[in-house]
Amino acid sequence: MSEETFGPQQRAAATKRRRTISKTVSAAALLFDTHGWYGVTLDDIAKEAGVSAATISTYFPTKQIVALAAYTPLLQPIVKQVESNDRAANVALREFVYELAEVATQCPTLAISLLPASRDITRADDETRLTSEEVVLVDFDQLAELLGRLLANYRGRSDDHTEVAELYLSGLLSWVLKHPDRTGEDAATLALSQLL
Repeated sequence: MSEETFGPQQRAAATKRRRTISKTVSAAALLFDTHGWYGVTLDDIAKEAGVSAATISTYFPTKQIVALAAYTPLLQPIVKQVESNDRAANVALREFVYELAEVATQCPTLAISLLPASRDITRADDETRLTSEEVVLVDFDQLAELLGRLLANYRGRSDDHTEVAELYLSGLLSWVLKHPDRTGEDAATLALSQLL
């Protein structure tokens, strides 16, 4: 059923839902940028957004998911570039790694929320895959799949390189977190020296 066939109450509820999600994502981005991953709770985000914690948990069951939603707008251009890339395989791979490293360096909370193995984050596939069309996420698995595809193209083979890409992506994100004083270019250079 499309929203056009909804009655006034259903349209109002859908509008309220979109507003709540938007306020929550904006509040999360602001708080994470200001206080970092460890300085923010879901209750803090709820207070900043002006909604209840129960309302937030309806759309974002974990802190990781709300962080991914907050930072997905930074990742979407990188994903779209890979999806529509007609550049040479080595150029596409380099651009992806450099841009991802730069974003992760600028937003350490993004790096933490992307890392499924981070010690403070437990990950369940059904938990991080939201089905709501109102919440779009770019997650670790999607980035690893894209990196795996770029690696396969670079190496001129059709093999599935996703598992290898998962290791390198985890390494890149972990390095960024361990070296907050270093640039995204440093992280990308190191990752590419291992990949190429």
